[in-house]
Order: sequence, then C-alpha cells, then structure tokens
Amino acid sequence: MSDGDLFREVDQAVRQERYRLIWDRFGYYILAVAALIVLVVAGYRGWVYWQEKQAKETGAEFVSALELAQAQNTEKAEKAFEKLAEDAPQGYETLARFQIAAAEADAGKTKEAVAKYDAIAEDGSVDPILRGNAIVQAATLRLPEADYAEMERRLEPLINENSPWRYSAHDLLGLSAYRTGDMETAQDHFNTLLADSGTPANMREQTTVMLAVISGALSTGETPGGTKDSPAPQDAPAEGAAAPTTDAPAAETSPAEDSAPSAGTPEPDAAAQPAETPAAAEPPAAESGTADDASSATDNSSLSDDAAPSTESAPSTGASDNGAAAPSGDGAETQPSPEEETPPAGSN
Repeated sequence: MSDGDLFREVDQAVRQERYRLIWDRFGYYILAVAALIVLVVAGYRGWVYWQEKQAKETGAEFVSALELAQAQNTEKAEKAFEKLAEDAPQGYETLARFQIAAAEADAGKTKEAVAKYDAIAEDGSVDPILRGNAIVQAATLRLPEADYAEMERRLEPLINENSPWRYSAHDLLGLSAYRTGDMETAQDHFNTLLADSGTPANMREQTTVMLAVISGALSTGETPGGTKDSPAPQDAPAEGAAAPTTDAPAAETSPAEDSAPSAGTPEPDAAAQPAETPAAAEPPAAESGTADDASSATDNSSLSDDAAPSTESAPSTGASDNGAAAPSGDGAETQPSPEEETPPAGSN
C-alpha cells in the first residue's frame, strides 16, 4: 500500500467520525425540523383546501340569499344576509353587510341604511375600496336632504387624485351644490370632472349636460326651483288693494256719484228746461175729468196774470215744479165742467 492510499483511508475515517459526532449531537434536531416542515406544508395545504371549501359553501349561501332578495322574499333574504355577516369569511361578510344596507334603502328605511353604510366606511378591517364604496352609497342616500357642508364632510376623503372614487365624489358634490343653488361651486366640480382624463364616458356626458344647464341658469338668473333671483315683492300691490292703471283717467275727474248721468248718455241741465209731465199710463175712464183739469192747470200756470183760471179749478202751485199737477183734495166734487174752463190767452 502506498503512502497516498494510506493517507486517503485515514482522511475518510476522520470524516466519518466527524459526521457521526455531528449526528449524535444534532440528529434529533434535524429530524424535528424536517418533521416540522412536513407538517407545516401539510397544514397549509389543508388550510387552503378548507378555505376553498368554505368559500364555495359561503358563495352558495350568498347566491341563495340574492335569489331570495330578487324573489321579493325580503324577510328570509335579510336573515340569510345577517347570518353571512356574522359567520362568513371577511369578503362575504362585507358583501352581506352591503346587501343588508341596500335592502334597508329599498324598503324606504333611509336612516337605517345610511347608518349601516357609515359603519362599513368606519371599519378599518374592510378593504379601502369597499370603504369608499360605502361612503359614496351613504352620500347618495343623503343627497336629497343634506346640505352642501354635510356632503363635503362625507366625500372629502374621496376627492383626492389617488382615489378611484373621486369621479363619484365630484359628481355628488356638484349635484349637491346645484340643488342648494350654489351654481359657481357646482360648476367648479363639474369642470374638474370634465378636465379629468379618467372620467368615465357616461359620466362625462352627464357632466356636459349639467354644465349646460348651469350656464343657462347663470345667464337667466333662475334657481333650480324655477324662480328668478330678481326681487319683485315691492312691485306687487298688497292683497285686497286696487291695482293701479296707467291708461284710465284719475278718479277725481269724474263727477260726483249723485249728480253723474248714466254712462255714455249726457243729460240736459235741469235748470235749462221746464219741468215736463212724465208720460204715464192712460188713467181709467172714471178719472178722465180730473186728468183733463190737471193738464189744463199745468198749461194755465204758464200764462200771464190777467188770464188766471177760476178759483175752483186752480191746482196747487207746487204741481208745476214737480212736473205733474195734482187734483185738489175735493176730487171730482170741485172739478169744473168743460164749459167753465178758462180759455187760452189768445181768446182775450
């Protein structure tokens, strides 16, 4: 045996002894680590399998709850979503909470729905994207009643350039400002949307329409309610007061009510014409003598003094002023015969 072979055998023996000593010292630890690795891998694979199985079962329950909701079976659907919100994994639990809030909103329970959306938005364990969605949903429900300050407080976290919900936030803020009559603020929000290249096409079309509406409102001074901003209360007459006219003559130019003639028919002056006996219905035959005497007395009242009528047939002097001659109180007993009547002045 050569010296080289001898040295190799000695070297191998030394190595084997060294390996044996290492194994004797650390062999159990090495086996434990190996077993632990195997267990970890097996456990992970088992956990993944269980998660997938749970996800499938939860997904089936979620779909079943959605079908109940679509079938208008609200009570059972709400119970199914509440069960999912309590027991389901994180993703389905959050989706179930969204569905419960949406069901509340559909049922007209806006206040309860907003409270549920706010709870999702404030939950730090929920994905930020879903939290932003909850903020938008709550703000949408509050839009018809909330003022601009509340809407701005709700949507302020979403209007930064990095938020995927900034388009909806600007749109809601613009609508809120328009609803409250702040046209300039609404115009600013819609202009921001129009200038953003990432604005969706349908929202861009809606923004263009809103800007046109706002421009028209600013030019005419009309508010969303359809009224103009120009003040006019002082121009309107008070209730019950006579409306002024511009083309009618002043009231004081018309004659007094007791002396005014009928409209459109001027009457002659009473002092310029003698009183005339008004036309009357023909008296009955029994009183014809009295009527003739009255007519004769009226004619004789205008004659000269030297042709005065007889005392027996003269009526009272006030009859000529009233336009008709009244017979004396004796009636037919004092009336003269036709032969005794005083002849006219021309006969003398």
